[in-house]
Amino acid sequence: MRLPHRRWGAETGSALVELAVALPVLVVLFVGTIDFARVFYTSMALTNSARAGVQYGAHNAIRSSDAPGMILTAQNATGVGGITAVPSRTCQCATEAGVFDVAPISCASTCTSPKHVVVTVTVTTSKTFTIIMSGVPGIPGSVSLSRTATMRVMQ
Repeated sequence: MRLPHRRWGAETGSALVELAVALPVLVVLFVGTIDFARVFYTSMALTNSARAGVQYGAHNAIRSSDAPGMILTAQNATGVGGITAVPSRTCQCATEAGVFDVAPISCASTCTSPKHVVVTVTVTTSKTFTIIMSGVPGIPGSVSLSRTATMRVMQ
């Protein structure tokens, strides 16, 4: 009994050609997925940094004016380096019902009765993120990320 002879003819290099066509597309998809994950992780780290900085400042009235302390807390909150933090403090007059005056006031001033001063702290963190695939046409070389957190100061 004789086994049928397989003919290779035209099919010999087709798998190699398919690999050559599909491999660049798969590599771009893989690296794009990695870049997206890195940007997503960095944006979560920026959110956590902004929250840490604002929690430090909202602890009490003294810390609400400690801008270097809020910056340092925000920058050290995560393992991501190169984070820029910008804190700010706003004071407004408000009623007991929670109705705020439109214009902010100086934090050293007082409000007319029955209103009281409400102090809020805001920390904005930002970072310029460099993308791995920056040389590919149509893909930007970097992305600017920014996150903001605001809290009322405990009094």
